[in-house]
Amino acid sequence: MERIKQMRLKKSLFVIALGNSAAALILALLSFWGCMKLNSFLAPSGSTLFIYSDPILVTETSEPAPPFHKIRMLLSVLQIVLPAMIYTLALFSTSSLFYRLKLQKPLDLLARGASRIMESDLDFTIEADSRDELGQLCDAFEAMRKELLSTNQKLWRQAQERKRLNAAFSHNLRNPVTVLKGCAKLAKQSALAGTADREQLAEHLSMIENYTDRIERYVETMSSIQRLEEIPLVRETVAWKDIAAEFENMLRFVGEDSGKEIDLEAKPWSGTVLLDTSVLFQIAENLVTNALRFAREQVRVTCFTDGKLLTLTVTDDGRGFPASYIQNGIRPFQKGAEDAEHFGMGLYTSRLLAGKHGGAVTIHNSGTGAAVTAVLQIS
Repeated sequence: MERIKQMRLKKSLFVIALGNSAAALILALLSFWGCMKLNSFLAPSGSTLFIYSDPILVTETSEPAPPFHKIRMLLSVLQIVLPAMIYTLALFSTSSLFYRLKLQKPLDLLARGASRIMESDLDFTIEADSRDELGQLCDAFEAMRKELLSTNQKLWRQAQERKRLNAAFSHNLRNPVTVLKGCAKLAKQSALAGTADREQLAEHLSMIENYTDRIERYVETMSSIQRLEEIPLVRETVAWKDIAAEFENMLRFVGEDSGKEIDLEAKPWSGTVLLDTSVLFQIAENLVTNALRFAREQVRVTCFTDGKLLTLTVTDDGRGFPASYIQNGIRPFQKGAEDAEHFGMGLYTSRLLAGKHGGAVTIHNSGTGAAVTAVLQIS
């Protein structure tokens, strides 16, 4: 039977039909011969000639009794009916055996596979146990299932990447907008109070212009990429004192409406650094904004460089990171249950940006609360 299972459909049908036909022929001949023998044994007819007797005797066989006459008629009918029945049974046996050996299992596999695909369930396999046409069809079906699974996984990953990208886009726009609102608010208050001079207004307008350009570049960049990891870096040489001054202005506007104190310690250094300033300040804004949400009264920011690495540490006086956060590491959409309005993307985006800049972001709990350290390569 195993050899028949591996045969092609046409050949296997021929072999099964030939075997059943041969068996049917033998059984039909045996039934015909058996009926004849039984007929002659139960109801003999004719005459018997004894040639060795003197004189020669001829004995006539008497007619069979009525019951035996009926049996003879029945056996005569069976001589014709039995071979026909045997060939009919051979036909049904051929079709049944062919279906059971060659069709039943692959058709059942294909039907169950199609049903699961219609239910959007691709977590199964179709393994054909023969190399015939239906086995090849099962292999083709399995290849189609794998391709569908691969395509669905690819679409799911793309959807997740787009979700991450949109969440990061929305999250990272909040901080520049906050700075813009703060600048506009101070400029308006100064103008209405009549205390603003040209130099102060020019400073506010310059910051508004800088952050507007930054938002414009950011929107163009995020619109042209498919994954966060594709964000390009634009390194430029900047004096460290200019970075420290911009840090001070940025923190003043970011923390203006928080009601909490922000202490900045930018250790002096006389040289220049090579980095993408938009990446640095985006990371800083994310970390400071997160710290302000969880701080009780104070956020401390320290920033220093040795000419090769730039280290930024933000510490708050809140409850600190949960143990599960520190154990699992920084992940996308990881946030507290009370942060319904936030995406949980600040730390994750900062980690990706720091990684593109040859650095990293680490989290831990200090003696006073949560602490986040970002390190960037600047050489």
